[in-house]
Amino acid sequence: MTEREALLRAVCENPDDDTPRLVYADWLDEHDEHERAEFIRVQIALLKLPRITAPGRAELAAREHELLVRNKRK
Repeated sequence: MTEREALLRAVCENPDDDTPRLVYADWLDEHDEHERAEFIRVQIALLKLPRITAPGRAELAAREHELLVRNKRK
C-alpha cells in the first residue's frame, strides 16, 4: 500500500474527523498538488461556518467551485 493509499484509507475510515483530511492535504502540498490540498481545506472551512450567510462563505464557495472546475478529472 502506498502512502497516498494509506492516507486515503484513513480519510474513509474516519468520515467525521477532519484530522485525516488535513494530514492528506499536507501530504498533497508536499507532493506539489497544492490546489487539491487547498480544495480539501476550503471544503473543511465551509463545513465549519455556522450559517449559509456567514461572512466569507460566498468567497469560500466561489473558490471551491473554481478549484473544482479547474482540476476536475474527466
